[in-house]
Amino acid sequence: MKMNKDIFLLFERYISGEASPDEAIQLRSYFENDTDLNKWLEDQIANSPDTIDPDIKIRMLENIRSRTGYDTTLHVAPIKKDNFKLYLRKISNIAAVLLPVVIILGIWLYPETQKAGLFEVIADKGEKASLTLPEGSKVVINSDSKITYYNDYNQKDRYVKLTGEAYFEVKHNPEKTFIVEFGDVKVKVLGTSFGIKTYDNEENVSIVLSSGKIRLITPREEIEMTPNDRIIYNKTTQTTTSEKVDANDYTDWRQNRLRFENESLETIMKTISRMHNTDIVFEDSQLKNQRFTGTINNTNIKDVLEAIRLTSSIDYRSKDSIVYLYENKVNH
Repeated sequence: MKMNKDIFLLFERYISGEASPDEAIQLRSYFENDTDLNKWLEDQIANSPDTIDPDIKIRMLENIRSRTGYDTTLHVAPIKKDNFKLYLRKISNIAAVLLPVVIILGIWLYPETQKAGLFEVIADKGEKASLTLPEGSKVVINSDSKITYYNDYNQKDRYVKLTGEAYFEVKHNPEKTFIVEFGDVKVKVLGTSFGIKTYDNEENVSIVLSSGKIRLITPREEIEMTPNDRIIYNKTTQTTTSEKVDANDYTDWRQNRLRFENESLETIMKTISRMHNTDIVFEDSQLKNQRFTGTINNTNIKDVLEAIRLTSSIDYRSKDSIVYLYENKVNH
């Protein structure tokens, strides 16, 4: 099959991040409506030259999985070579538009290239994802969050970038520092476990250490952290405050338990909204400033809302999949 020149140009714009929303829709339409093109893309990977290591082909498809969010709870599961073609057929139907992206960017995976390949693992709202990095370190990614790393990871150092919230279990290696960058802040470690919460729509960043030692580097200072230290970094003022906590209280979101310590209801509802992919509306804006301390079972959104209703004057109602919060003046 000969690829239409216009499609290839759209590929290039999409990969470089220059494609407009309309162009992205147009590109997706090509693959959704052209079965021959879908089949061609599948064959391009499955029948690529034998000189390409099968492990590289598998890594290309795993990159598709991380980019599409397909089966996000299973990012750590390897694709067995025997199941390679079966897996390819399955995912090509779900994420056809991204197959060519990985094909064209396949040069990322070759050691002779000078261009660094970018890998992303994304957990959408209402989801979590797990990732095992190339050298064995593990990451659990919370809702509406993203981990980014390059294909030169673990060559000189171990560098990842975080947007959102994640829990890290870093494999010890005194020769290769593990670095997490988020905004204008970095964490450097050799081997340890810790959690970071750094959402774009929240002013404060939270870093909590479960075990080992880490060094927090801000534009103004460097701080050595020890287990159960929690540091809050303000993005606007670039200042930090620290406290001793039970680290589990701030990392138990992995087991669907949430701990809030004098947090505003607005902040709490942002967290709940992300983790359950539910819109929450305050009918009375002054409710946003009410503060709560406690641990909440986050198995489902109703448990969270009931816990707040029973311990405050706040009530809620649901309509068209939107939760509305209001003050219950009868029980106030």
